[in-house]
Amino acid sequence: MSPLISVIMPVYKVENFLADSINSVLNQTYDNFELLLIDDCSPDNSPAICDEYAQKDARVKVIHLEQNGGVSNARNIGIEKATGEYVFFFDSDDIIDNNLLELSVNSLNENPAQVIVFGLIEEQYDKNGNICNTLPIFCENKQLKNSDEVRNEIVALENSTLYGYPWNKLYNLDYLRSHNILFPIMRFNEDIIFNIDVFMELESCNILSITPYHYAKRINSSTTSRFIPTYYKDIMIKIDSLYEQFEVWNMLTPEVLEMIASRYSRYFFSALQRNLDKRMNMSRAQRKQFFEDELNSERYAKLSAYLGGGGLSGVMAKAFKSKNRFLCFGIVGVINFIKTHFPHVFEKIN
Repeated sequence: MSPLISVIMPVYKVENFLADSINSVLNQTYDNFELLLIDDCSPDNSPAICDEYAQKDARVKVIHLEQNGGVSNARNIGIEKATGEYVFFFDSDDIIDNNLLELSVNSLNENPAQVIVFGLIEEQYDKNGNICNTLPIFCENKQLKNSDEVRNEIVALENSTLYGYPWNKLYNLDYLRSHNILFPIMRFNEDIIFNIDVFMELESCNILSITPYHYAKRINSSTTSRFIPTYYKDIMIKIDSLYEQFEVWNMLTPEVLEMIASRYSRYFFSALQRNLDKRMNMSRAQRKQFFEDELNSERYAKLSAYLGGGGLSGVMAKAFKSKNRFLCFGIVGVINFIKTHFPHVFEKIN
């Protein structure tokens, strides 16, 4: 019998976490699934661990890639090789509760849908590998049965951070294949672009108010701690794509524009902070020019009127809106100090 669900797990440099991740899949209360372990030429002991599990459990299939291609490439190969009706992308350093698949299948039996969305628990780890903070994130139960209902829910999903992740969802494989939806090959930020493509023509979606996915945020591996020279270019693709999606849907309401503008401001300040990194090799004059170029961009012209809000994000947004370079760089200095001396605090506010 063909499996109902294909669990796709890219594997790269995760030998310390991989067994726990695999076990959390194999211990599911629902067992009609296959687990595709995509070994992305991992240089550690991860490939051997994958092979050991494949020998012990027929549901496990290992694909050893000939060269490292990154997480998007690995997931795309999983989409190509999967035989299930639904696919579930699972990061190989996270774990899931043993009833995640059962609860998802129960929802599908009650209301067949092209996508299932569930919540998660963010688990922040300290430098010693201990959990130091947890944050459950979820939305209320909903069965969205047409495209209008789906589209009206996107702001809430994005505001909760649940829209962009690929590993808090089950996707109908025929839908992905019929719409030629694959993960873009990018340094990062590929997840949200993939989901924007998924939801563009989506007609049904079940949202479950459960938190069975445990998302590990480790200081040394998070996006906020990595040096990504293309960060601003890649992150602005998200802003532009969100804007274009709602524009196509004819849904550029003030609420939507305020949501997009809020993210725009946050990412702009994140880029300003990253520009201070010596590896960016940017002079003071170049950082000033970066600031001025964005103020003169079409993106700023479209979104600046909607910058605002409360809290730290609101302060940043208002400074950005005022075009006050000295205030903006002052805020960036504070952010950089917090990141350097209080990384756990930085992870919470970022």
